[in-house]
Amino acid sequence: MEVKHVVSNLVQMLDRDQREAKSLAGIIDELQSYLEEESQTVIEESLDRLLSRIRAEAAKIISGSGVVLVSPEGTTSVKENYHIHSDFWLERLKSQGFSILTLEQFRAFVQSLKSEVADGNLIPVIEFLRANAKFEWSSVYSPAPALRESQQGESSTSSEWKLSDFLPALPPHPPLPRGLFKD
Repeated sequence: MEVKHVVSNLVQMLDRDQREAKSLAGIIDELQSYLEEESQTVIEESLDRLLSRIRAEAAKIISGSGVVLVSPEGTTSVKENYHIHSDFWLERLKSQGFSILTLEQFRAFVQSLKSEVADGNLIPVIEFLRANAKFEWSSVYSPAPALRESQQGESSTSSEWKLSDFLPALPPHPPLPRGLFKD
C-alpha cells in the first residue's frame, strides 16, 4: 500500500512538473516572438529614419539634382549632381566601389532591406545601419555578449556577405539586393 501511495504521489508530481514545463515553454515562445518582432520593428523604424535623413539632405540641394552615395563600407551621403552619367567625380567614385543612386533608387533599396528584415535577415541590415555614424545605430542595438564572443575569433568583415552584393544594380537591372543575405 505504501509503495502504491509513493508511486501515486510521484506520478502526480511528474504531471504537475510537466504542465509547468509546458507553460514555461509557451511563455518562452511568446517572449521570443515578441523580441523578434520588436527587433524587426526597431530596425524598420531605423531604416525609415535613415531614409528621412537622406531625403532631408537631398531637399537642401538647390541647383542640380541630388544623388545618394553609398560607400563600400555602407555609409551614405547626399551630393549635388548635374548629370549622373557624365560627372567624372561620380565615375571615379564608382570605380572605387561606391554606388551612386537616385533618391528613388535609394528608397527602393531601403524597401528591399525592410523585406529582408521581415524575412528575419537582421544582422546585415544592422551592419548597414551601423555604418551610418550620423544615424547613431550603435546606441540602439547591441548584440548579446555570447554573439560578440563568438565573433571575436573572426574579423567583423569575414562574414559571408559584402556590401557591394546587396546594393542596387545599375540600370537596366532593378534596384534590389543581390546576394547579401545568404541562407
